[in-house]
Amino acid sequence: MKPKTIIVAIVLALLIVILFNNKEEASFWLFGEIRTSKLFILGVFFLIGVVVGGILFRKKNKHPKEYGVTNPHAPIQSDEEFLGQDDGLSDEDREYIRRD
Repeated sequence: MKPKTIIVAIVLALLIVILFNNKEEASFWLFGEIRTSKLFILGVFFLIGVVVGGILFRKKNKHPKEYGVTNPHAPIQSDEEFLGQDDGLSDEDREYIRRD
């Protein structure tokens, strides 16, 4: 079994034990006095925590591994034009660059 599955099973088992050991009635204030079971209150707040945790810790979209830059208006310069310029390179250097 995967570690994540084991952890989820343990958390759910603890949740069940805690919820069913708290069945007595309790008062809860929510815009007035509400008398309800602790089981219901704990269950609702656990579900709210799961939803909020899922929203906060969800996986984000990853960035692409490669970025491309395109410019349709850039002049295209061939290797021959580039190598033919007077750039202070020797013939050996031009030959080395041409092999790449």
